Amino acid sequence: MGRKPMIQRETVARAAVAIVDEDGPTSLSLERIATRLGVKAPSLYNHFADKTEILEEAARTIVLETPEHGDVVDGDWIEWLVDGAIAFRGVLLDHAQSVPLVVENFPRRLLERLYARHCRVLRDNGVPVADQMFIVETVHRMTIGSAMCAATGRPAMSAPMDPDQFDADVVASLASGEWDDDRLFVESVRTFLHGVRARAGQAATTTERGR
Repeated sequence: MGRKPMIQRETVARAAVAIVDEDGPTSLSLERIATRLGVKAPSLYNHFADKTEILEEAARTIVLETPEHGDVVDGDWIEWLVDGAIAFRGVLLDHAQSVPLVVENFPRRLLERLYARHCRVLRDNGVPVADQMFIVETVHRMTIGSAMCAATGRPAMSAPMDPDQFDADVVASLASGEWDDDRLFVESVRTFLHGVRARAGQAATTTERGR
C-alpha cells in the first residue's frame, strides 16, 4: 500500500479555516498554513494553483458543514427555506471571523448547485418559475448579510445613542431587548417569503379574473 500524502486539500482548507477563526482573515498566509501543517509553503502548490484556490476550498469547507436539509413538510416551502437559512447562518456564525472569507470566496459551482436544488424544490411545491431565483437569491443575501452584521458585532435594533431623536415608544421598544439578531433574521426572512407568496396569489387571481 502506498503512503498517504502528507498534505491533503481538506487538511490545508481546515488549517486555513482554523487560522482565520482564531485571528481573522488578514492573518492568513501560505507560510502560516504551512507552519501549522509542519511543511514548507511551496509544497502547498502541489495541491493548489494559488492562494485564491485555497480560500475557495476553505469557504467550501465551511459551507458544507451546513446540516443536510430535509424534505418540505405538508407543502410548507416557506418554513423549509427558513429552517435552511437558520442552519446556514448558524454555521457561518460558528466561524464568525471567517464570514468575510466565505462571502468573498464562495465557490461558484457549489453555489449554483445549491441554487438549482432550491429552485427544484420550489418548483415541486408550486412556486412560479419567475419567483424561484428571486426567492433563492434574496434569502441567500439576507442570510449572508445577517451573519456579517452579527459577526462584526453590530447589534440588532439596539437602544439608540441619541434617544431624543426617536419617539418615546420606539425607545422603550428597543430598550426591551425583544428584537435580538436571531429573531430579527428569522422574522425578516419569513415576512419576505410570505409577501412573495401573497403577491403570487394575487397575480394568479387577477389572471383568472381576466379570462
